[in-house]
Amino acid sequence: MSAFYSIIIPHYNIPQLLKRCLESIPRRDDVQVIVVDDCSRDDVRTELKGLQALFPTFHFVYSVKNDGGGAARNIGLQQATGDYVLFADADDFFHDCINDVFDDYQDETCDIVYFNADSVDSETYCVRSRADRLQGQIEDSLRGTDKDFLGLRYQFTEPWCKMIRRSLIERFQIRFDETPSVNDATFSYMVGYHAKTIKVDRRKAYCIVHRKDSITFTKSLVWERMKLEVMARKNRFMIDHGIPVFDAGMFYPFSESYHRKDWKSLDEYFGIARDNGFSKSYILFKLVLRSLKYRILNAINSKR
Repeated sequence: MSAFYSIIIPHYNIPQLLKRCLESIPRRDDVQVIVVDDCSRDDVRTELKGLQALFPTFHFVYSVKNDGGGAARNIGLQQATGDYVLFADADDFFHDCINDVFDDYQDETCDIVYFNADSVDSETYCVRSRADRLQGQIEDSLRGTDKDFLGLRYQFTEPWCKMIRRSLIERFQIRFDETPSVNDATFSYMVGYHAKTIKVDRRKAYCIVHRKDSITFTKSLVWERMKLEVMARKNRFMIDHGIPVFDAGMFYPFSESYHRKDWKSLDEYFGIARDNGFSKSYILFKLVLRSLKYRILNAINSKR
Protein backbone atom coordinates (compact mmCIF):
# COMPACT_ATOMS: atom_id res chain seq x y z
CA MET A 1 0.00 0.00 0.00
CA SER A 2 1.44 3.37 -0.98
CA ALA A 3 1.71 6.15 1.58
CA PHE A 4 -1.17 8.57 1.84
CA TYR A 5 0.51 10.57 4.63
CA SER A 6 4.17 11.57 4.86
CA ILE A 7 5.41 12.79 8.24
CA ILE A 8 8.67 14.78 8.14
CA ILE A 9 10.66 15.21 11.37
CA PRO A 10 13.84 17.32 11.54
CA HIS A 11 16.17 16.23 14.34
CA TYR A 12 19.27 17.62 16.03
CA ASN A 13 20.96 16.12 19.10
CA ILE A 14 17.84 14.99 21.04
CA PRO A 15 17.58 11.25 20.26
CA GLN A 16 15.60 10.31 23.40
CA LEU A 17 12.94 12.92 22.67
CA LEU A 18 12.90 11.81 19.05
CA LYS A 19 12.26 8.26 20.29
CA ARG A 20 9.20 9.53 22.19
CA CYS A 21 7.96 11.27 19.05
CA LEU A 22 8.44 8.17 16.88
CA GLU A 23 6.68 5.95 19.43
CA SER A 24 3.63 8.21 19.20
CA ILE A 25 3.19 7.64 15.45
CA PRO A 26 0.82 4.77 14.56
CA ARG A 27 2.38 1.97 12.52
CA ARG A 28 0.37 2.02 9.32
CA ASP A 29 1.10 1.05 5.76
CA ASP A 30 -0.33 4.36 4.55
CA VAL A 31 2.02 6.48 6.72
CA GLN A 32 5.55 7.30 5.58
CA VAL A 33 7.86 8.62 8.32
CA ILE A 34 10.98 10.57 7.32
CA VAL A 35 13.53 11.61 9.97
CA VAL A 36 16.11 14.11 8.74
CA ASP A 37 19.08 14.41 11.08
CA ASP A 38 20.61 17.88 10.81
CA CYS A 39 24.23 16.75 11.31
CA SER A 40 24.05 15.76 14.97
CA ARG A 41 27.13 14.82 17.00
CA ASP A 42 28.83 11.52 16.21
CA ASP A 43 27.69 9.90 19.48
CA VAL A 44 24.10 10.97 18.76
CA ARG A 45 24.25 9.48 15.29
CA THR A 46 25.28 6.20 16.89
CA GLU A 47 22.08 6.39 18.98
CA LEU A 48 20.09 7.14 15.84
CA LYS A 49 21.36 3.92 14.28
CA GLY A 50 19.83 2.14 17.27
CA LEU A 51 16.52 3.94 16.64
CA GLN A 52 16.62 2.78 13.05
CA ALA A 53 16.70 -0.80 14.32
CA LEU A 54 13.68 -0.08 16.56
CA PHE A 55 11.74 1.56 13.72
CA PRO A 56 12.82 -0.35 10.61
CA THR A 57 9.99 0.97 8.43
CA PHE A 58 10.90 4.61 9.10
CA HIS A 59 13.26 6.38 6.75
CA PHE A 60 16.32 8.12 8.25
CA VAL A 61 18.26 10.72 6.25
CA TYR A 62 21.58 12.10 7.50
CA SER A 63 22.60 15.64 6.52
CA VAL A 64 26.28 16.35 5.96
CA LYS A 65 25.88 19.96 7.19
CA ASN A 66 24.05 21.57 10.09
CA ASP A 67 21.80 23.95 8.14
CA GLY A 68 18.82 24.19 10.51
CA GLY A 69 15.28 22.87 10.66
CA GLY A 70 14.16 24.59 7.47
CA ALA A 71 16.81 22.90 5.36
CA ALA A 72 16.07 19.56 7.03
CA ARG A 73 12.36 19.85 6.21
CA ASN A 74 13.21 20.70 2.60
CA ILE A 75 15.28 17.53 2.40
CA GLY A 76 12.31 15.64 3.80
CA LEU A 77 10.05 17.10 1.14
CA GLN A 78 12.34 15.67 -1.53
CA GLN A 79 11.80 12.21 -0.02
CA ALA A 80 8.04 12.48 0.60
CA THR A 81 5.67 10.36 -1.49
CA GLY A 82 2.36 10.75 0.34
CA ASP A 83 -0.67 12.63 -0.92
CA TYR A 84 -0.52 14.70 2.27
CA VAL A 85 2.51 16.00 4.15
CA LEU A 86 2.67 16.60 7.90
CA PHE A 87 5.52 18.01 9.97
CA ALA A 88 6.48 17.24 13.55
CA ASP A 89 9.28 18.60 15.73
CA ALA A 90 11.47 15.91 17.24
CA ASP A 91 10.68 16.97 20.82
CA ASP A 92 6.90 17.02 20.25
CA PHE A 93 4.63 14.00 19.89
CA PHE A 94 1.25 12.87 18.59
CA HIS A 95 -1.75 11.83 20.66
CA ASP A 96 -3.52 8.53 20.05
CA CYS A 97 -6.38 10.19 18.17
CA ILE A 98 -4.04 10.95 15.27
CA ASN A 99 -4.86 7.38 14.19
CA ASP A 100 -8.56 8.27 13.98
CA VAL A 101 -7.70 11.47 12.13
CA PHE A 102 -5.77 9.45 9.55
CA ASP A 103 -8.73 7.08 9.17
CA ASP A 104 -11.25 9.89 8.74
CA TYR A 105 -9.32 11.73 6.02
CA GLN A 106 -8.20 8.80 3.87
CA ASP A 107 -10.43 9.96 1.02
CA GLU A 108 -9.77 13.67 1.52
CA THR A 109 -8.98 15.90 -1.46
CA CYS A 110 -8.89 19.42 0.05
CA ASP A 111 -5.65 21.42 0.14
CA ILE A 112 -5.14 21.68 3.91
CA VAL A 113 -6.63 20.05 7.00
CA TYR A 114 -5.79 21.94 10.20
CA PHE A 115 -6.07 20.01 13.46
CA ASN A 116 -5.74 20.96 17.10
CA ALA A 117 -3.05 20.55 19.77
CA ASP A 118 -2.33 20.90 23.45
CA SER A 119 0.95 21.69 25.18
CA VAL A 120 2.91 20.26 28.12
CA ASP A 121 6.29 20.67 29.77
CA SER A 122 8.75 18.18 28.30
CA GLU A 123 9.89 16.87 31.70
CA THR A 124 6.98 17.35 34.10
CA TYR A 125 4.11 17.02 31.59
CA CYS A 126 2.40 19.95 33.32
CA VAL A 127 0.06 21.89 31.03
CA ARG A 128 1.66 24.84 29.27
CA SER A 129 0.27 27.62 27.09
CA ARG A 130 2.05 27.13 23.76
CA ALA A 131 -1.07 25.74 22.06
CA ASP A 132 -3.49 28.40 23.34
CA ARG A 133 -3.31 30.61 20.27
CA LEU A 134 -3.85 27.71 17.88
CA GLN A 135 -6.80 26.49 19.93
CA GLY A 136 -8.38 29.94 19.65
CA GLN A 137 -7.84 30.03 15.90
CA ILE A 138 -9.37 26.55 15.53
CA GLU A 139 -12.45 27.60 17.51
CA ASP A 140 -12.82 30.88 15.57
CA SER A 141 -12.84 28.90 12.34
CA LEU A 142 -15.35 26.31 13.56
CA ARG A 143 -17.67 28.97 15.01
CA GLY A 144 -17.62 30.85 11.73
CA THR A 145 -16.15 34.03 13.25
CA ASP A 146 -13.18 33.57 10.93
CA LYS A 147 -14.93 32.40 7.78
CA ASP A 148 -11.88 33.00 5.58
CA PHE A 149 -9.54 31.10 7.94
CA LEU A 150 -7.28 34.17 8.11
CA GLY A 151 -5.87 33.18 11.50
CA LEU A 152 -4.93 29.67 10.39
CA ARG A 153 -3.81 30.69 6.91
CA TYR A 154 -1.59 33.59 7.89
CA GLN A 155 -1.09 33.85 11.66
CA PHE A 156 -0.48 30.21 12.51
CA THR A 157 3.08 30.16 11.23
CA GLU A 158 4.30 26.86 12.69
CA PRO A 159 4.51 23.84 10.36
CA TRP A 160 2.80 21.28 12.59
CA CYS A 161 -0.94 20.59 13.09
CA LYS A 162 -1.70 20.75 9.40
CA MET A 163 -1.99 18.13 6.67
CA ILE A 164 -0.98 19.77 3.42
CA ARG A 165 -1.64 18.34 0.00
CA ARG A 166 1.77 17.58 -1.46
CA SER A 167 0.66 18.50 -4.98
CA LEU A 168 -0.03 22.06 -3.74
CA ILE A 169 3.47 22.30 -2.26
CA GLU A 170 5.05 21.09 -5.48
CA ARG A 171 2.81 23.06 -7.83
CA PHE A 172 3.88 26.34 -6.25
CA GLN A 173 7.36 25.17 -5.26
CA ILE A 174 6.84 26.23 -1.63
CA ARG A 175 9.87 25.60 0.57
CA PHE A 176 11.16 26.51 4.02
CA ASP A 177 13.65 29.32 4.52
CA GLU A 178 17.05 27.73 5.11
CA THR A 179 18.04 29.89 8.08
CA PRO A 180 19.05 28.76 11.61
CA SER A 181 15.74 29.98 13.04
CA VAL A 182 12.42 31.61 12.03
CA ASN A 183 12.47 29.32 9.01
CA ASP A 184 8.87 28.08 9.01
CA ALA A 185 6.79 31.29 8.76
CA THR A 186 7.17 31.82 5.02
CA PHE A 187 6.28 28.21 4.20
CA SER A 188 3.20 28.36 6.44
CA TYR A 189 1.65 31.53 5.09
CA MET A 190 2.44 30.59 1.50
CA VAL A 191 0.60 27.27 1.73
CA GLY A 192 -2.21 29.17 3.44
CA TYR A 193 -2.31 31.69 0.62
CA HIS A 194 -2.41 29.10 -2.17
CA ALA A 195 -4.88 26.72 -0.48
CA LYS A 196 -8.32 26.90 -2.09
CA THR A 197 -10.11 24.33 0.07
CA ILE A 198 -9.58 24.02 3.83
CA LYS A 199 -11.00 21.83 6.56
CA VAL A 200 -10.60 22.25 10.32
CA ASP A 201 -10.66 19.46 12.90
CA ARG A 202 -11.16 20.20 16.62
CA ARG A 203 -9.38 17.05 17.83
CA LYS A 204 -6.13 17.63 19.73
CA ALA A 205 -3.98 15.16 17.85
CA TYR A 206 -0.60 16.79 18.55
CA CYS A 207 1.30 17.91 21.64
CA ILE A 208 3.54 21.00 21.47
CA VAL A 209 6.26 20.52 24.04
CA HIS A 210 7.68 23.34 26.17
CA ARG A 211 11.42 22.83 26.52
CA LYS A 212 13.63 25.58 27.95
CA ASP A 213 16.69 24.71 25.87
CA SER A 214 14.83 24.52 22.56
CA ILE A 215 15.59 27.01 19.81
CA THR A 216 12.15 28.59 20.38
CA PHE A 217 13.36 29.98 23.69
CA THR A 218 16.91 30.81 22.62
CA LYS A 219 16.91 34.46 21.59
CA SER A 220 19.84 36.37 20.15
CA LEU A 221 20.60 39.36 17.95
CA VAL A 222 20.82 37.00 14.98
CA TRP A 223 17.37 35.61 15.85
CA GLU A 224 15.96 39.15 16.18
CA ARG A 225 17.30 40.14 12.78
CA MET A 226 15.92 37.01 11.13
CA LYS A 227 12.54 37.52 12.75
CA LEU A 228 12.36 41.10 11.51
CA GLU A 229 13.40 40.16 7.97
CA VAL A 230 10.82 37.37 7.77
CA MET A 231 7.98 39.37 9.37
CA ALA A 232 8.66 42.49 7.30
CA ARG A 233 8.66 40.40 4.12
CA LYS A 234 5.46 38.70 5.24
CA ASN A 235 3.67 41.98 6.00
CA ARG A 236 4.75 43.40 2.65
CA PHE A 237 3.30 40.30 0.97
CA MET A 238 0.02 40.77 2.85
CA ILE A 239 -0.25 44.43 1.84
CA ASP A 240 0.68 43.79 -1.79
CA HIS A 241 -1.93 41.01 -2.07
CA GLY A 242 -4.72 42.87 -0.29
CA ILE A 243 -4.86 40.47 2.67
CA PRO A 244 -6.20 42.14 5.86
CA VAL A 245 -3.56 40.61 8.14
CA PHE A 246 -0.61 42.32 9.81
CA ASP A 247 1.86 40.34 11.93
CA ALA A 248 2.81 42.48 14.92
CA GLY A 249 5.79 40.19 15.55
CA MET A 250 7.60 42.56 13.21
CA PHE A 251 7.76 45.12 16.04
CA TYR A 252 9.37 42.81 18.61
CA PRO A 253 13.01 43.44 17.51
CA PHE A 254 12.45 47.21 17.68
CA SER A 255 11.05 47.05 21.20
CA GLU A 256 13.81 44.75 22.42
CA SER A 257 16.65 46.81 20.98
CA TYR A 258 15.12 50.00 22.41
CA HIS A 259 14.83 48.50 25.91
CA ARG A 260 18.47 47.37 25.68
CA LYS A 261 19.45 50.83 24.42
CA ASP A 262 21.12 49.04 21.52
CA TRP A 263 21.03 51.95 19.07
CA LYS A 264 23.24 50.21 16.50
CA SER A 265 20.81 47.31 16.15
CA LEU A 266 17.87 49.71 16.17
CA ASP A 267 19.31 51.62 13.21
CA GLU A 268 19.93 48.35 11.38
CA TYR A 269 16.33 47.27 12.02
CA PHE A 270 14.97 50.52 10.63
CA GLY A 271 17.02 49.84 7.50
CA ILE A 272 15.55 46.34 7.12
CA ALA A 273 12.04 47.73 7.51
CA ARG A 274 12.75 50.45 4.96
CA ASP A 275 13.99 47.85 2.46
CA ASN A 276 10.55 46.23 2.71
CA GLY A 277 8.64 49.48 2.27
CA PHE A 278 8.08 50.46 5.92
CA SER A 279 9.40 53.91 6.82
CA LYS A 280 10.94 54.87 10.14
CA SER A 281 8.01 57.18 10.89
CA TYR A 282 5.56 54.33 10.23
CA ILE A 283 7.39 52.01 12.62
CA LEU A 284 7.57 54.68 15.35
CA PHE A 285 3.89 55.53 14.95
CA LYS A 286 2.88 51.87 15.27
CA LEU A 287 5.13 51.38 18.31
CA VAL A 288 3.57 54.37 20.05
CA LEU A 289 0.07 53.06 19.30
CA ARG A 290 0.98 49.63 20.70
CA SER A 291 2.41 51.19 23.84
CA LEU A 292 -0.73 53.26 24.41
CA LYS A 293 -2.91 50.24 23.75
CA TYR A 294 -1.17 48.17 26.42
CA ARG A 295 -1.21 51.03 28.92
CA ILE A 296 -4.96 51.48 28.43
CA LEU A 297 -5.59 47.73 28.77
CA ASN A 298 -3.47 47.56 31.93
CA ALA A 299 -5.35 50.54 33.41
CA ILE A 300 -8.71 48.89 32.64
CA ASN A 301 -7.62 45.57 34.12
CA SER A 302 -6.28 47.21 37.28
CA LYS A 303 -9.72 48.70 38.00
CA ARG A 304 -11.53 45.38 37.79
